[in-house]
Amino acid sequence: MRGKLFNLLLLALLFAAVDSARACSVCYGDTQAPMSKGLTWAITALVIVVGIVLAGVVAFFVRTVRHGETGTDEPISGPAPNQ
Repeated sequence: MRGKLFNLLLLALLFAAVDSARACSVCYGDTQAPMSKGLTWAITALVIVVGIVLAGVVAFFVRTVRHGETGTDEPISGPAPNQ
């Protein structure tokens, strides 16, 4: 217990003493730095990917509900199958 408390205190002092350990350049430094611009583009790309995946999940469930309401396995719209 005493060793854990000492390690925690030492870690807290280390982070309090080192100014660069508080934040990256995006939060704490130059907003026009290349790292900041790259991080902004990375976050934008991830938001777009998450949005596309969520739209696909919603489309799947909407399609599933519509097929459940018709009670058939046939497509709701589109060309009729050859019989």
